[in-house]
Amino acid sequence: MTEAMVPYPWQTRHWQNLTDLVTAGRLPHALLLSGPEGIGKTRLARAFAGRLLCDQPNAGFACGQCQACRWNQEGQHPDFVDISFAEGKKQISVDQIRNLQGLVVQRAHREDGYKIVVLRPAEAMNISAANALLKTLEEPTPQTLLILISHAASQLLPTIRSRCMQMAVAVPDTAQSEQWLRTCVDDPALIGRALAEGGGRPLAARQLIESGGVERFAQLDEALTSLLEGNNGLLRVAETLAEEEPEQSLQWWVRRLQSLIGTLAGVATALPAPWRDMTRLDSKLVFQRLDDAQRSLNQVSRGAALNKRLLWEGILLDWRNLCHNTRRSQQR
Repeated sequence: MTEAMVPYPWQTRHWQNLTDLVTAGRLPHALLLSGPEGIGKTRLARAFAGRLLCDQPNAGFACGQCQACRWNQEGQHPDFVDISFAEGKKQISVDQIRNLQGLVVQRAHREDGYKIVVLRPAEAMNISAANALLKTLEEPTPQTLLILISHAASQLLPTIRSRCMQMAVAVPDTAQSEQWLRTCVDDPALIGRALAEGGGRPLAARQLIESGGVERFAQLDEALTSLLEGNNGLLRVAETLAEEEPEQSLQWWVRRLQSLIGTLAGVATALPAPWRDMTRLDSKLVFQRLDDAQRSLNQVSRGAALNKRLLWEGILLDWRNLCHNTRRSQQR
C-alpha cells in the first residue's frame, strides 16, 4: 500500500470519525473538510475515497492490491474525480463543475459502489461554478459522495456549507509535526524554524525546508532591516521583494504581521530582527496593515495579476512611515 492511501499520523481522530460514519451507515452525500492549508486535508480525503472504492478493505483501510486500488493509484478509477485548478488557472470554472453531471448520474462501476468527487480548494470556484455545484448538492444522487476541501470555508456560499457535513481539521500539535518532519530532515533547529515560519503546519514546513524558504525569509528580514536602518533605498528593497513569487513574499509579510500582533498582545512569539524593534507600534495600525496584506494575498491566490514592484513600493513606503512616525512621537 502506498503512503497516499493512508492518512497522516496526526489524522487518527478524523479518520476514526469518517470510518464510524461508514460503519453506522450515516455517510452524507457531501463532506466539507476545512482547515488551514498545509495540514494534509487532501491526503485525508483521498485516503478515505480509496477506502470507499476498495473492493476488499483491510483493517479499515484500502487494501492497495485489488483492481480498484490499482486504478486509484494510477489515477484511472472510473468512479473517482479529483477537481482542482486547470493548468495555469487560479479558479475552478463552471465547466469543470458541469462535467460532474456525467459521473453523478451514471451507475458506479461496482454494484452498490460509491461515486466520489474531491473538489479542492472549494473556495477557488467562481460564482458560476459555486451555483452549479449548489444544484448538484440540492439534488444528490444515491451512492455519490462529494468531498469539498477548503482552506477558508468562510469564503464559501452559506448555502453550500449548510448542505455539507462539516469536519474541521486542526493543525497538529508540535510534537507530532516534529516527529513526522524528522523522517524528512535530521536537523531539529531547521525543523523548529520551519514550523515557526509555517504556522505549525507540517506540510507547509516541509515545503519551506525543501525549497529553501526558511533561508529566503531570513533574507527578506535582512532586506527590511536595511531599509529601516537607512542602509538600502526603498526602491532597491522593493525590487528584492518583487523578485520573489508574490504569494510567497506576501505569506512572509502576513506571518510577520501576525507574529508582531501576537507580541503586542502579550503572546510569546519568536520575532526575528527587525521586528523586535517594532513592539511599540499601535496594534490597531498593525491590524490595518494585516488586513491589507491578507486582501492582497487573497487576490494573488485567486489569480489576480498584481504589479509586484508597485505593490511592494506601496507596502514598504507605508510601513517605513509608520515606524518612523511612531519613533518620532515617542521621542517627544
